[in-house]
Amino acid sequence: MSQEPNRRPAIVGIAQHTQKLDDPHLALSPLDLMEKVIRAAAEDAGAPGLVGALDAIYVPKGLWRYGDAGRLLAERLGSPSARTMLGALSGHIVQVLVDRAWREIEAGRADVIAIVGGESENSRRRLQRRGLPIHWDDTTLGEPDEKIGRFDYVRMHEEERAGMVNATAMFGLCETSLRRARGESPAAHRDRIAALQEGMSRIARAHSHAWITEPVDAASIRNPGPGNRMVSYPYTKLMTSNISVDQSAAFIVCSSEAAARFGVPAANRIYLRAATEMSYGTRLKERDVLHHHPGQALAAERVLELASVSSGELDHVDVYSCFPFAVQAGAAALGLDLDPLPSVTGGMTFFGGPLGSYVMHSKVSLFERLRAEPGSVGVVGSLGGHYAHFGYGVYSTDPGDSPSPRIEDVSADFAALPRRTAEEGREGAVTIESYTVDVGPDGPSKATFSTLTDDGVRVFARSHDPVLMKALLADEDVCGRAARVEDGLVSLS
Repeated sequence: MSQEPNRRPAIVGIAQHTQKLDDPHLALSPLDLMEKVIRAAAEDAGAPGLVGALDAIYVPKGLWRYGDAGRLLAERLGSPSARTMLGALSGHIVQVLVDRAWREIEAGRADVIAIVGGESENSRRRLQRRGLPIHWDDTTLGEPDEKIGRFDYVRMHEEERAGMVNATAMFGLCETSLRRARGESPAAHRDRIAALQEGMSRIARAHSHAWITEPVDAASIRNPGPGNRMVSYPYTKLMTSNISVDQSAAFIVCSSEAAARFGVPAANRIYLRAATEMSYGTRLKERDVLHHHPGQALAAERVLELASVSSGELDHVDVYSCFPFAVQAGAAALGLDLDPLPSVTGGMTFFGGPLGSYVMHSKVSLFERLRAEPGSVGVVGSLGGHYAHFGYGVYSTDPGDSPSPRIEDVSADFAALPRRTAEEGREGAVTIESYTVDVGPDGPSKATFSTLTDDGVRVFARSHDPVLMKALLADEDVCGRAARVEDGLVSLS
């Protein structure tokens, strides 16, 4: 990395926007929202001309289908030659894009880079429910100059058969595993995570860009009811990420020389102190325990070491918040407890979870706090790939003593760690390790189990037994129970 002071990057402009409309016909498209916040970020920097001087535009993949959203934005903004990069659909990818932007600027290959994400998913769904046409076209063809991250995910047959096809099932298994490790009863555990979510709701109420700002109490979160059905035990809808939002966020990164040239005030600048990313993928079957990922712990501990700060010296923290488990695991990885809650937004249920670009909002919200308290230090933690990949960034208005931020990919370190054998097709006697129940609008459809054989092989299986599913939803605990798996189906002994 370059050590020249004029190459040191800084975040110079930030913006976020939430679009809440009575009439979805008036909604801006995802591309419109992204253009809006890039322009607003340049205005925030005091340098609207930055939009015409972009060397690159990086975009995390969203629910939209634009082939090359960055190119469309570059043409709109007057920077048609800007290079474009698309990040994979993963919660940690924004930090990876930040790390790449830092390296490109330090190496002299770019001076001004915009990172932006956005969705109009709420308006799109409302129009579809009314049987009305969508008034924007996101099917434009094109390929970005570069893609980064993993764009595919191949599940094992056993995972598919057991019903582990979505994030709620995966995180539900991890949540129950954590509950058992804590020695909690199912009912007490549900009380605790509902209280956690009530706290997140309070934080969101104070955020000007939050999607849900009405107060929501723990009982309303915990107990299924109208508008809050059980989704995947122990999670009700108000414990899950809310992707049906219209939100966008952007920030502009400049070299110090470019920031000075465009007249960006020093007080506006935010620096990356240290960053880590962990993108090596392993299967859930291979983990020693479901609720602990050594790669997350490695990335979190290492970023604090690189930044030369302890967890107690962090002034502001946001950890990924798609489900209560993610908040608990994220706090534990950083060596933090849950008081105060590690969130600057209120989380992906109440603030809003615009899929791949939520971390754009958590970073911009953190940057706002850092500016309000010059010299303070904050960290944003993120995860993706169904609790498989991680990214951490430590930021401050004070660049620190190092002439360059320390950025490290810890994937190889994690890959070298021992793990369980991912053997498929085992049957016979097992012990129940964890479970979740998939519940649709018409009621429970299947229970998914993680089980262990006597020799330590993890086996995923399912049950469609209505009596068993009813018992699990009524907080009966089957962790530790003996069972058998035959042809992918669980029967309790």
